[in-house]
Amino acid sequence: MPNDVNDSQGTMIGTEKGVRNLFVISGVGMVSLIVAILILATARPQGNFEPLDDSQYQATLEAATEDLEGFELVGEDRARIDIRHAIELVAERGVDLALTNIDAPLATMEAAPEPAPEAPAAAPTDAVDVNASAVVGGTLPTVDGETVFTLNCVSCHQATGAGLPGAFPPLSGGHAAELTNAGGRGYMIRSLIYGLQGAIEVQGMTYMSAMPAWPQLTDEDVAAVLNYVVEAWDNGEVLDASFEPFTIEEVTAARGEGLAPTDVLNLRPALP
Repeated sequence: MPNDVNDSQGTMIGTEKGVRNLFVISGVGMVSLIVAILILATARPQGNFEPLDDSQYQATLEAATEDLEGFELVGEDRARIDIRHAIELVAERGVDLALTNIDAPLATMEAAPEPAPEAPAAAPTDAVDVNASAVVGGTLPTVDGETVFTLNCVSCHQATGAGLPGAFPPLSGGHAAELTNAGGRGYMIRSLIYGLQGAIEVQGMTYMSAMPAWPQLTDEDVAAVLNYVVEAWDNGEVLDASFEPFTIEEVTAARGEGLAPTDVLNLRPALP
C-alpha cells in the first residue's frame, strides 16, 4: 500500500516537471521566432543600386526651353510667366481651341444668335447722340496712332489687324471702317474708354471675349489710334470719303459717363 502512494506521487511530480519544461521550451521557441522575424524585417537588402541616368531627359528639356524667356522658375516643377509676355506668345503662336477650357464648342459659339439688346443703364446715352459727327473745329491728335496701337493693341488684334479667330475680333478686312461708316464713331471711342462685353459678330464669326477698358490712354492717344485703325491695312479702301478724323475734344466729351462694358455693347451699330 505505501509503495502505491509513493509511485502515484512520483508520477504526479514527473508530470508537473514535464509540463513546465514543455512550457519553457515553447516560450524560448516563440521568442526565437520573433527575434528571427525582426532580424529579417530590419535587414537591408544586399546588392549595388545604380542611380537612374537622366542626362538625356535634361538635355531634351534644355533644348526645348532654351528659346523661352520672360518666365521664372518657382520650385523644381513650376514656372511663373508675366501676363504681357503670355499675351505676346498667344499672339505669335495662336490658340489651339481644342486645348482650352471652353464650355461651348467654337461651332456652337459661331452659330449662337446675338442676344436681344437691352436698354442702356446710363442716362447720358439716351439724351446724347454718342455716334454723332466729329466735334466741329476740334483738335487733331499729333501722336503716332500706329505707335499707340503697337504698344497697347497688337497682342490681341495682331500687327496685321486680323485678330485671332474665335478669340479676338479683326479690325482689318474693312471692319473698323465699316463701323465708322455706319455711324459707330461714338461706340468705338467708348469701347476704348469703358471696355466692351458681350457677343458681337464680325465677318460671320461670333466673338464672346470681353475687351478691357484702357483708362491709361490719354484723349489724344484714343483719337490717334482710332484714326490709325480706320485707315490702316485695307480699311482705307472701304472708308467713306466724307470721313472726319477723330478729335481730342470728341474723346474728352465721352469721359465721365460712367458706362459699363455691357452699356457700350448697346451702342454698337448694325452693320450691313
